[in-house]
Amino acid sequence: MSLEHAATAAASMPLHSGLLWLVPFLPAFGALFNGLTGRRLKSTKIVDAVALGTVGIAFLLSLYYFITLLGRAPQDRVILQNLWTWFDLGGARVLGGLTQNTMAWSYRYDVLSGAMALLVTGVGFLIHLFSTGYMAEERKNGQYYRFMAYMNLFVFSMLNLVLGSNILMMFLGWEGVGLCSYLLIGFYFDKDYAAAAGKKAFVTNRIGDFGFLLGFFLLFMLFGSVDFDVLMGGTRTLLAMPEVTLFGHSASPTFWLNLAGIALFVGACGKSAQIPLYVWLPDAMAGPTPVSALIHAATMVTSGLYMICRLNFVYANAPLALSVVLFVGALTALVAASMGLAQYDIKKVLAYSTVSQLGFMFMGMGAGAYTAGMFHVFTHAFFKAALFLGSGSVIMACHHEQDMRNMGGLRKHMPWTFWSMLIATIAIAGIFPFSGFFSKDEILWKVFEGWYNHGHYDGPVLNLVAWIMGLAGAFMTAFYMTRLMVMTFWGEYRGAGNDPHRHTVQSEAHHGHDDGHHGHGLDDHGHVPHEAEAGAEAHHAQHGPQGSAHDGPNEVPWTMWVPVAILAFLALTAGFLNIPHSLHWIGGAHFADWLSPLLFQKEAVHGGTHAIPAIEYILQGWATLVWAPGAMLLAWWIYKIDPSWGKARAFVARFPGVFRWVHNKYFVDEFYETAIIGPCKQLSAQLWAFDAWAVDGMVNGAARVTLVWAKASYWFDAKVIDGLVNFVAWILQQASGTFRALQTGRVQNYAFVMFLGFLAFALWKVLA
Repeated sequence: MSLEHAATAAASMPLHSGLLWLVPFLPAFGALFNGLTGRRLKSTKIVDAVALGTVGIAFLLSLYYFITLLGRAPQDRVILQNLWTWFDLGGARVLGGLTQNTMAWSYRYDVLSGAMALLVTGVGFLIHLFSTGYMAEERKNGQYYRFMAYMNLFVFSMLNLVLGSNILMMFLGWEGVGLCSYLLIGFYFDKDYAAAAGKKAFVTNRIGDFGFLLGFFLLFMLFGSVDFDVLMGGTRTLLAMPEVTLFGHSASPTFWLNLAGIALFVGACGKSAQIPLYVWLPDAMAGPTPVSALIHAATMVTSGLYMICRLNFVYANAPLALSVVLFVGALTALVAASMGLAQYDIKKVLAYSTVSQLGFMFMGMGAGAYTAGMFHVFTHAFFKAALFLGSGSVIMACHHEQDMRNMGGLRKHMPWTFWSMLIATIAIAGIFPFSGFFSKDEILWKVFEGWYNHGHYDGPVLNLVAWIMGLAGAFMTAFYMTRLMVMTFWGEYRGAGNDPHRHTVQSEAHHGHDDGHHGHGLDDHGHVPHEAEAGAEAHHAQHGPQGSAHDGPNEVPWTMWVPVAILAFLALTAGFLNIPHSLHWIGGAHFADWLSPLLFQKEAVHGGTHAIPAIEYILQGWATLVWAPGAMLLAWWIYKIDPSWGKARAFVARFPGVFRWVHNKYFVDEFYETAIIGPCKQLSAQLWAFDAWAVDGMVNGAARVTLVWAKASYWFDAKVIDGLVNFVAWILQQASGTFRALQTGRVQNYAFVMFLGFLAFALWKVLA
């Protein structure tokens, strides 16, 4: 049996397409064309056409293949394309006696990768369209082509990640999106804050990528392959073995799968911003707002979730790894949600919201509910992209102001943006029938079901703890999103000097302004000055396209509000693609049935085997009628009923320490700076000093000794050795000069000398 047959064993009748490669490579062509020629093009409209056209056509192709899958039996929903042999693996042994000799550059379009490709290209196209209006300033300074080239390159990398047929292709895309995030976050590289944010994201992700590589290599050593189908098929063979020996250590297959799963999850913590590697994502707001929507809503941050779902056959048989995923996800969902409660930068609120929602997704994965976690990836992409792009519209309309205390009353000026963001807010709060209800509450139910099963409280206590943490995080989510909407869209416009309640001075942070002296240079209002906090938005001109700084805000161009409206519509309706079995009477599809051919085993690994409609109905009713609406009403009461925000200011005055800690994100960055980064810098400085003074000193000392010895040797050679040689030569020269005087060249002289010799010889004979 050949490796190719083993790689396609999971699908009985896979299709082979000759055009599948165009889906990822069209955006690559756009990046190449704009990157090489964009500066010389006379019109940025050509840049627009190439950037949007390549992503748009990739979306249409992906949609065509998706429809093709719909027409096939569930077990046959696979489309493959092998482009070329990448390199030779040297005959690695594959589990089951097969031999893998080569690594192919190949693409796999199936139920999971196809859905992700639709998400990446579809939402990516809308974000590209939004960028054509938002990045208007860059058209003037000649950097627009560079931005669009980076965006296309990012889409290409993400498509390689999701469409690659093996882990190596996934890792290629994994590193590609890491590179593109560095380029896009630090797009305004001439600004220190943007360059620092880009480096922070890059370094933090490299820490996670080290774990990913360890897990990747461990899987290769276990299975002898990196092809997804071979890995899934080999898992059953591996589990049948009593022990597996690696590195001279024998252990059960579960031990090795737990180890691989935890190592891979470290990589997911970096890419998907989970504790403790989440700190890069809020700082990534230094990039332009479309970057925030693309990276932090629909693509890069979902890489870790896609990886776990794709490798579900590993995690389904790694209970310890699943428990780690569940706990870290729940903790991230809770802690990040609390951080969003006290932020004033509109993009920072959404950034911590993203971290929190990613925590919910990992909760689903950790509970064994892979489809629930993945479905939240899709719904979150819709409503969070709408919120990020909507915030970009608000920022542009408010002349690049990001502090919500300087906004207000915008629903009268920006109706399209307001209604779109309101729909997205209700969706993220989890209100029925918006999409967030069908994804986030499904996750909470699956976590709860893992503890409570058929009336028996015999599941892991961790599930109960995670469920409580998730409930608290969901409450905070509804609260801070309502707070964002009220501060931004209700009341009176407080920008351009119109601040009837003096919120910019007497806001909550004014009473806790001493929290601003922790080293980040906060101003007297307790928040980061706009030249640092606003990130890349401060790079734009002081007067945006909406008029002068003294004009009121207006609705943004259609190229900006239309994508937000489309995403809001999806946030409203997409939930019906995953109707819970308990609500089957509503109608609609069930996402789990779509992904079922990809799953190694059924969900609810921790113990839940069947739905419990009575309990599920109670929890659904509680979430959508009491819990989320209660949080929204509380925020409305604090921020809308009292326009001066007196209740919030009173709370801060009464609990200044609590506000200080939450507003400053529990000083996690400061802790990292003090406990890790600072000591690393000191160690680096000491190592540099040791290298400079000791290692280089020894090398340079040896060089100096060698140089001195060489000079001494040169002097001895020149003066003594050469002197002796030259002295002998001088003696010979002098002697030869004496004899040379006799060699006159005259025959008469030679005859005279011969005559004298003859006389001398004759005289000697006579005297003898």
